[in-house]
Amino acid sequence: MWTIRELKKTDLEPLRQFTDREIGAGYYTLQELVGIFQRSGGGAVMCSLVLTNEDGDIGAVRFSYPPGTWDHGKGHGLQPEKWPHSQNQTGYFQSLFIAANLQGQGWGGKLSLASLARLKMTGAKGVVCHSWMESPNNSSTKYLLKLGFQVVAEHPLYWKDVDYNCTRCLRPPCQCTALEMYLDLEKNPERTE
Repeated sequence: MWTIRELKKTDLEPLRQFTDREIGAGYYTLQELVGIFQRSGGGAVMCSLVLTNEDGDIGAVRFSYPPGTWDHGKGHGLQPEKWPHSQNQTGYFQSLFIAANLQGQGWGGKLSLASLARLKMTGAKGVVCHSWMESPNNSSTKYLLKLGFQVVAEHPLYWKDVDYNCTRCLRPPCQCTALEMYLDLEKNPERTE
């Protein structure tokens, strides 16, 4: 049985192994995951969540940052002048990764809705993210649109400076494109219930 819960500091090494397997070797270092844990709330309201089973295996992760704890995503490209709220009022969806055997079962939406509720508790008026256009069947963008996100901008070669083996491109540099997307929580309050 799988359960959604807050990210814990003890999850970081198993999470690094999970992301190496599911995203590409080297996408996150242990040091980066420590930073993610700290930016995710680190205590008051933890906005990052994991999906685990009774054996403690990680099946999915949703990294999210409350306003004031982040300045950009993993790659390059951000256009806050196109957002309805300022960056200090905006949370960030860093990443959502689901193990291949759990995809298509609704876990992405459940993790994201739970994280949106937590972000709203921190005072976030909106959430921005970068959607991976080359995800299988463009599933990344489709699920974000379903949640109410709107496309703000397109960023070709968004991850080109990230030194990792992309599961699509296989070796650096990554040639993938990101869509910058925004969800206005004031116009979509039902997205946090």
